[in-house]
Amino acid sequence: MVKLITLIHTKLIKFNHTKIGSYILGGDILLLETKGIRTNKLRKVPLTYTEIDEGYLVAASFGGRDRSPSWFYNIRNNSGFVTVNKKKYEITAEIVKEDESDYFWNELLKIYPTFQIYRDRTDRKIPLIKLIKV
Repeated sequence: MVKLITLIHTKLIKFNHTKIGSYILGGDILLLETKGIRTNKLRKVPLTYTEIDEGYLVAASFGGRDRSPSWFYNIRNNSGFVTVNKKKYEITAEIVKEDESDYFWNELLKIYPTFQIYRDRTDRKIPLIKLIKV
């Protein structure tokens, strides 16, 4: 079901960057493009984000499942691209350090409180990732 929803979101991402789309889907969604570490195929996933000085902050929440999503492993091993407000940027990824995580979680929860539900569903520490513009 998550894959179907992701596919639909990915197809709607261009619509998201319109006034109507932002109202319906929310304005804080970026499109992350990575290469699969096993397949080397292009993978696209829409993610809720908040802006940070270096670029963007996202969570590898996977809806609170007990494992991280595939894109998390892909981005750790490769650079990638993000599309935000119709602009595409090359990025590298940096996992947020433990001593910084409270601050960054608070920033993400301001724009998408549902992340707290995801955190409560799992025993794993959901990684936070800085997508830094190159």
